[in-house]
Amino acid sequence: MINIITGKINSGKTTSLKKHYNDSQKGDGFIAKKRMKKGVVHSYDIVRLSNNDAQLLVIREDFYNGFEKVACKVGPYLFLEKSLTYVENEILKMIKNNVSPIYLDEIGQLELYDQCFNKVFNQIVQSKADCFITVKEDLVDEKTN
Repeated sequence: MINIITGKINSGKTTSLKKHYNDSQKGDGFIAKKRMKKGVVHSYDIVRLSNNDAQLLVIREDFYNGFEKVACKVGPYLFLEKSLTYVENEILKMIKNNVSPIYLDEIGQLELYDQCFNKVFNQIVQSKADCFITVKEDLVDEKTN
């Protein structure tokens, strides 16, 4: 079953996803943790729920140093290929090991265009694993129309 947590930007979707994991202590997955710098979003770390390991996933182009390979971009945000590959590989291991539910924060605009987490999200769906995802509510309407 696919469970969708939806809401507006900064409405607590990630917090709800993490709370569900913490309350149930079942499954595994990833949340995105926002980092701010002087009132502006600097970047997002991808954080593994089971062990709190974190790595840089997204960086605002104003702060990009040019060293990491960029996989895709939405607005001013650059998604790092290395971190996307890490998440994909870890979720594939979860599927193989029948981890349930699988948590994935922020299925969004890029996935509508077959980028970012699209491939691994489709693999979760095909595996029929229970999952919890977050989606901005305006994108739910966009995909269903």
